[in-house]
Amino acid sequence: MPEESFLTDDLLRQFMSVGEVDILVGIPSHNHAETIGHTVEEIEESFQHEFPRERVVIINVDGGSQDGTSEIFLKASSHKNSNSRGLTSLRTEHRVVTRYDTASPGMAFKTLVAAADLLRAKACAVVSPGTSNLSAEWIGKLLRPAYLQNFDFVAPLYTRQRYDGLLVRILLYPMTRAIFGRRIRELHSTELGFSGRLASMCLSQDVWHERTVQELPETWMAITAIASDFPCCQSYLGPKLRSPASRTDIVTAVRQVLGTLFWCMESYQPVWVQRTGSESVPTFGPDHEISEERPNVNRERIFELFRSGVAELSPILKTILAPDTNEAIQRVATMDERNACFDNALWTRTLYDFAASYHHTTLNRDHLIQSFVPLYRGKVHSYLLQHESSSAGEIEADSENLCLEFERQKPYLVQRWKVQSEVKP
Repeated sequence: MPEESFLTDDLLRQFMSVGEVDILVGIPSHNHAETIGHTVEEIEESFQHEFPRERVVIINVDGGSQDGTSEIFLKASSHKNSNSRGLTSLRTEHRVVTRYDTASPGMAFKTLVAAADLLRAKACAVVSPGTSNLSAEWIGKLLRPAYLQNFDFVAPLYTRQRYDGLLVRILLYPMTRAIFGRRIRELHSTELGFSGRLASMCLSQDVWHERTVQELPETWMAITAIASDFPCCQSYLGPKLRSPASRTDIVTAVRQVLGTLFWCMESYQPVWVQRTGSESVPTFGPDHEISEERPNVNRERIFELFRSGVAELSPILKTILAPDTNEAIQRVATMDERNACFDNALWTRTLYDFAASYHHTTLNRDHLIQSFVPLYRGKVHSYLLQHESSSAGEIEADSENLCLEFERQKPYLVQRWKVQSEVKP
């Protein structure tokens, strides 16, 4: 039995009253009074229509809300269910709530996987009350593959605006695909499904104190599932609408995503170093969808931040990047904004140089990752410039070419990873 001392006595008593369950849905929250009622309604609607005979539980892990979020969670009822054309449930639905004064994403997630383990849940989903268009259909799409088809990890797929989710599209997806060999697009999401088997394995890992796991536990679980060869799939949910309060500033987002990715590369080095190419995973629905919506983005401002960042960090970049990579970036930074091109080959070498430098600790790791932010802005600028008038098909073709470039250059990463480059003064 895993160590349970972080669970309160009150929470353990609630689990005892619930008993074993088939399905668990978790809701981490912090000041989500305006949306958590809707979230509960949609979960209940999914239970009513798709899992009427299963033993189910909804767990709210609240991180110090001051707006009555948990009280609303307990009192919310699904008005949809009362008008569901005579459909009735044949089982009792349980709700459990636990409150922390403060709770990191990692603590909230650990509580939910511990609950899955203790309650012997067969299938689990975690959803965010910050997703304003969460629907009952989403819940079923996250749970069914784990409950009925023996998948251990279920990644979501969304319809994305052409400039939305770029951190995933141009960094996390192509790099994880090349490194770990599975074509899973969304490894950084607040919605996901997983089996009780995967929950128990993750709970047993002695990693929950690590900052990367505390900050992005969902991404860590996703990479852990891939690296451990658990059966994984993707399930298309549709467009995702986020409340402004749920958005993370770009510096924090890059630091968290890159830090988690590099840390996982360290942890699973014996697994990925020998892997070549990539394999598709079963996908329910379309594997990508890009809307034609064109949000306003200040491309010139992004380029200026890239240019000034490269100039300011020039001495540091010399210690991280291979000489030819550094010279190429310096050239891009001096070009006219309308002609600057941070191409796929250069972008791939840049990320691989940073990963190798992280591995060899050529610089304080926090400082190393922070120094990557201007370079990410440079690639974003290039992406915006390239796809100013591109169709959805052209954007997808470029995304695939980027992924193939990461796969093609993987031997370069392995070489730099295994042999420490000479660090210039």
